[in-house]
Amino acid sequence: MRIITLLGALAAAAVLTGAALAGEDDGVKTWRITLTNLTPATGPGASQPLSPPLVAVHSTKADAWSVGSVASAGVAAIAEDADTAPLTVALTGAPGVRSVATVPKDNGPGVPPVVFPGSSLTFEVTTRGEESRLTLLSMLVNTNDGFTGLDSLLLQGQGGTLALMAYDAGSEANNEDAGFIPGPCCGSAGVRDATADPIAPHPGIAGTGDLDPMVYGWSGAVARVTYERVS
Repeated sequence: MRIITLLGALAAAAVLTGAALAGEDDGVKTWRITLTNLTPATGPGASQPLSPPLVAVHSTKADAWSVGSVASAGVAAIAEDADTAPLTVALTGAPGVRSVATVPKDNGPGVPPVVFPGSSLTFEVTTRGEESRLTLLSMLVNTNDGFTGLDSLLLQGQGGTLALMAYDAGSEANNEDAGFIPGPCCGSAGVRDATADPIAPHPGIAGTGDLDPMVYGWSGAVARVTYERVS
């Protein structure tokens, strides 16, 4: 009888422990996110400023972008023109999406809110239960359709650090022509030579057009994200 009672008590304890853990997982958690631009600080307006990132918190029911898939109109708008509005509209209220926002950076009066090389942008997001994944997209603004970001990163534990590579949205030809690039090198937003290739690692600046690879190029990771649980 004692053995049966003991087993019953252990089983009850296991159920309670599981419920408590589930309750923790369902609770709201706050995370501090820091995005740092790792590209070289060269060229007019710096080599590759990062545009104000679109940041979304969601569950596995939502997926904004993935390497190997064709970029949506919203992803293409960010990669080509740093325009977060179309993807914000698409994600707002979508199944599994907890929040979506564009995070500006205060660079002072008259200075655009980009993240310059060597500079960082820090902000906070909240997660809850299954809605604990972080998606981020930011344009390398002196490119045709280059961007960097996070694809559904699961925020867990106490935090971590990731190096972010550059990606080609595949939505515009990499002609490196100043008449097609919106960044401080060129100022030509809204002009593009459309393509429909899948998202892939960015080949870098080749020097085939108006962009000098020694000024606007990069090597390896273009950004770093650090995430830390704060509550």
